[in-house]
Amino acid sequence: MRDALASMTDDGNAPLTRAESLELLALSEVVIRKAGYGRQSMVRSARSAGASWTQIGAALGTTKQAAWEAHNRWLEDQARLVTDTSAEPD
Repeated sequence: MRDALASMTDDGNAPLTRAESLELLALSEVVIRKAGYGRQSMVRSARSAGASWTQIGAALGTTKQAAWEAHNRWLEDQARLVTDTSAEPD
């Protein structure tokens, strides 16, 4: 895997194959999803510890409004996923 990642640089290595590109794409999607879960977990932890949305926004490099909206959007998406999954026929 490390060799495949290294070949993404412009150092004269052969380009990634289709299979390698798709494997890395799938892997990056998992990493992004897991990072999103971790981020929201830390937002909830910070709020539980008494952090304000202004402080959370500053930690995320954004405004308190943008931090709050992103967190609520994530919560709504999670609720929608649960609702959509539970509505599937057996």
